[in-house]
Amino acid sequence: MKKLLVLLFICVSYTVLAQQYSIQGHVIDKQTGASLAFVNMIVTGHPQIGSTADIDGNFKLSASFPITSITFSYVGYKDLTIPVTDNADKQHLVIRLEENSYNLKEVTILPGINPALRIIQKAIDNSDKNNPEKVHSFTYTSYNKMYATSDLKASADTLNSLDSLKKNMPIDTTKKPKGGLSKLLRKQYLFLSESIGKRKFLYPEHNHEDIIATRTSGLKNSPFALLATQLQSFSFYKETITILNGSYLNPISNAGIKRYNYIIEDTTYNGTDTVFVISYHPKKGKNFDGMKGVVYINTNGYALQNVLAQPITEDKTISIHIQQKYDYVSHKQWFPIQLNTDWVYNNITLSDSTLSSGNTVVNPDDEHNKLKVVTRSYIKDIVIDTVLRKRDFGRVEVEIKDNAAKQPDSIWNKYRNDSLTLKEKHTYKVIDSVGKADHLDRKLQWFEALSTGKLRMGWADLDLGRIITYNGYENIRLGAGLHTNDEISRFISIGGYGAYGFGDKAFKYGGDLGLLFDPYSHLKLDFAYQNDVVEAGGVSFYNDDHLLSTESYHDYFINNMDKIQKEEVSLSFDALRYFEFNMFGNEQIRTSTNSYEFGISSTNSTVLFNQFNFTEAGINIRFAYQENFMKTPMGMISLGTKYPIIWANITHGFNGLLNGQFDYLKYDLKISKVFHIPQIGSSSISVLAGYVNGNVPYTMLYNASACYEQYTLAVDNSFETMRLNEFLSNKYADVFLSHDFESFLFRSKNFNPHLKLVTRLGWGILDNAGNHYNFPTTIETMNKGFYESGVELNNILKMNFLELGVGTYYRYGPYAFSTTGNNFAYKFTAYIAL
Repeated sequence: MKKLLVLLFICVSYTVLAQQYSIQGHVIDKQTGASLAFVNMIVTGHPQIGSTADIDGNFKLSASFPITSITFSYVGYKDLTIPVTDNADKQHLVIRLEENSYNLKEVTILPGINPALRIIQKAIDNSDKNNPEKVHSFTYTSYNKMYATSDLKASADTLNSLDSLKKNMPIDTTKKPKGGLSKLLRKQYLFLSESIGKRKFLYPEHNHEDIIATRTSGLKNSPFALLATQLQSFSFYKETITILNGSYLNPISNAGIKRYNYIIEDTTYNGTDTVFVISYHPKKGKNFDGMKGVVYINTNGYALQNVLAQPITEDKTISIHIQQKYDYVSHKQWFPIQLNTDWVYNNITLSDSTLSSGNTVVNPDDEHNKLKVVTRSYIKDIVIDTVLRKRDFGRVEVEIKDNAAKQPDSIWNKYRNDSLTLKEKHTYKVIDSVGKADHLDRKLQWFEALSTGKLRMGWADLDLGRIITYNGYENIRLGAGLHTNDEISRFISIGGYGAYGFGDKAFKYGGDLGLLFDPYSHLKLDFAYQNDVVEAGGVSFYNDDHLLSTESYHDYFINNMDKIQKEEVSLSFDALRYFEFNMFGNEQIRTSTNSYEFGISSTNSTVLFNQFNFTEAGINIRFAYQENFMKTPMGMISLGTKYPIIWANITHGFNGLLNGQFDYLKYDLKISKVFHIPQIGSSSISVLAGYVNGNVPYTMLYNASACYEQYTLAVDNSFETMRLNEFLSNKYADVFLSHDFESFLFRSKNFNPHLKLVTRLGWGILDNAGNHYNFPTTIETMNKGFYESGVELNNILKMNFLELGVGTYYRYGPYAFSTTGNNFAYKFTAYIAL
């Protein structure tokens, strides 16, 4: 009996000692109701017993004794100590922190070493070891969520709604907010999208992600599935953090430590490890694209545990707020487990009057009135050092699976980090019904059309690029083109087009048949016919996409075109991983549309004619080393490459084959590269060269890429001061150089122009010049070298994603005009910035 009593006493004592008292809750901003990530808290009077709120503001604090008081601290907010009473709901506390009135200011470091610098330097020294993309292969699954909302409901009503939603309880509607949009946003989001991805990575650069499930409110097939992951930076260890078209110097980098100030704001504990809470912001007088925020550095490997960041200079279009949380996975590697990015659209202001007729006054500078897009990625099932092989990876880096939009609830329940809230369920219910009634899927086809240039119309695609165009010869050109799509067949495509030019008052038309043999290698056989016009002396390259480049403006200046009738067969395919090939053969007739004639001399006479028959065979090559793609329902989208892209054409003309009249070999080359230099800007270089070995008419030579017209649009990779059709060559080389300082030279809150310097150089030789007759203007050659330089001041005015500016260019060297004023060209610039 005595032994039983002793054992009973030991058990009771152990139970009492082992008992844990826990408090759970959520931390929010007192004014806005926004969740606050990584708030520090301790049991008052016990600094070693604490916790940190997660990235969504949720926290759990445990102790071996009853917790009677908790102290909360957070950079930029007032410390708060709250009592925990017996009748408090200890599992659903809502903590409201009040923002401090001070902002991070410039600090003066007194003699001695700033202790924060020592910690930051250790984090930099260990960055490669702590960056999973530097030392490991890995796989993981991610659940991604994106929604659109606004914070304009910042009031007691908001906080009441938040408390209920966090518990997934019905919303208290006894306090009705004023205004239509405020009321709507209490119940639902404006937009909601989810996706599930499975990613695998093999060091150094082999990467692939399958999107296995997608769902978007109001849509059956969503193009937004990739946005939540592609718009976010996976980790905070690269020298620069790239977001959209912006690159920001990382404070955890060797270049950053020279340009940022660091302050230890707090010290917390994570088990036996110490966590330093360090704020950072650019030093005074340092002009660079920097960030401000807070990093939490764990002494276990001096690794990042939490990150808060935002650009120091707010863009007029978008403000960005980044949050990242890392965990020590499998006791061997720090790894991101949650990624948050908030995008506030400063040019889209919402108010209650958006949905009601009330006279609501809105402050356009108040961030809480702006449209906000929130992205969340939750990473789990992380496996480090898994066995992967290079052959498991191809050129497609991200792929949306065919059945992704048809996954059952069981898949979503398996991968969601939590069940849907009532607000999220209501969003799907309402917007799905609206989408069905308003045929949003059908309307979304316009979004797809803007991306691909083709509008799906049942079994056929309308080619938007043929509806209306302009050039200097045809002036306005109206037309239409149709191609069958996969509604009829995935492997066979038949199409055609027709057009009318108001300048030449002539109809054009053409047609083609395509046979796709292998979707993976894009092995395709095409038959085509066209009766149209073509630039005389122009050159083009295979899959040279100018969609977002000002090179596409060059067509507006073309005023010398020849009529063409062409029959062609081509075989295109991808091979050797990074090569694209197009093999072709054609027969064509070209007719000059002006007074130009080509002369062939015999013993006693010279025969002049203006219609030319060609028979050709050749190959087009495109090489982009380490270029990868996203495969989406809208097609393949290039993710780019950091290496130069090379295009090459080899064409052989045959005299006596079919109706061919000319024997020649033609070689064309283009190399293009953009260099992003941290904190200096971006430089670009393009080199074009061509050589025609044979005696051929103007139409098969090179006219140089000229675009001189005062007060028109500037064009990349063209000569702004060169007159149209001024030069002709059968051998040429052009070099186009530019450097864009972006915002590094000029920076202010409301005016952020980008200075860009450009230089263009050209050389050319024309053999057999005596064979060209009656051209409307005098034909010159560039054998002495053509030179021009200029200055652009871009982004003077920004209209959404269009940056407008001005440019001045000067022509100098052997071909400069004697009148100085004639050497200048004044242009407007218009760049698309996404």
